[in-house]
Amino acid sequence: MQTCRMNLSTDFKEEEKKERFFFAFWPDENLQSLLSKLAKDLFPKIEGRAIPQDSLHVTVLFLGWHLPSLMDEITKQIPSFLKPEGFPLSLYFDKAVFKKKGKEGIIWFEATLVPLALEKLIKKLIQLMIDNKVSFQAYDKFIPHITVFRHVSNKSVPSNMKKNQTIALPTPFELTIEALHLVRSELKPSGSHYTKIWSYSLKPE
Repeated sequence: MQTCRMNLSTDFKEEEKKERFFFAFWPDENLQSLLSKLAKDLFPKIEGRAIPQDSLHVTVLFLGWHLPSLMDEITKQIPSFLKPEGFPLSLYFDKAVFKKKGKEGIIWFEATLVPLALEKLIKKLIQLMIDNKVSFQAYDKFIPHITVFRHVSNKSVPSNMKKNQTIALPTPFELTIEALHLVRSELKPSGSHYTKIWSYSLKPE
């Protein structure tokens, strides 16, 4: 009797693995540097993990775990599905907010007003996910924010922020939205590591 041995490395393709993805707006390096310094100056006694400067961003739509091939299909559809009108536009960030999560919390910089053009863009993006049966996480109302600290100890938070009050930023800033990015998020012991893998310009042609 003859036996047949399979070489698994050559007879079968490596199974595609799911990865974490989200859509985001990304500040340039100069603004990221300004925001990192602003966070440290505003909260010098905060006990928590500061978000690395090059990871500061605005999450537009969190998708979670999906196959990269599915994301490839989605990005191919976006240019014909999303017709940005009213871009580029600017978001005006003017306050810091503490969001409690159990014994810890997060601190972010928040923009109060959401331009109508941005609301329309997000609705179209969500509809594209629904049409393609792509799961996602979205809030009833989109709140533009840039997280600057995670795993914040409640006891280290300024007393007024503990009472759900916001802190006005001493130097408000604007973020100009010129592109939409698809980002891969890798979970590491030091925190999440982000890689922009695809970008779509929102500038008029």
